[in-house]
Amino acid sequence: MMQSPGNERSAQVIAENVVAAFEREREGAGFHETGRSTVMAALMRDLLAVMPTTSPNILVAACNRALDDTTAAMGMPGPRVAAIDLGDGSVTMRS
Repeated sequence: MMQSPGNERSAQVIAENVVAAFEREREGAGFHETGRSTVMAALMRDLLAVMPTTSPNILVAACNRALDDTTAAMGMPGPRVAAIDLGDGSVTMRS
């Protein structure tokens, strides 16, 4: 399915916020560049697969699927997304 530029931009903002929050919660134990790119791509893929939506819970589930698929394979346990603000793409994480 072809995505609108608005959906792609929204997915990118959310994905960037998830990666930043994940790294912050891990207290500086962030991703190397390749790992960051891999996680961003997985987040974008899973977010765009469910967009457009008005349900933040659907976006939360998509983000957590992407994190489960990528960070576990990297041996990087960490927080998961608890909430997403549809207005600005900000995220709240849970341990």
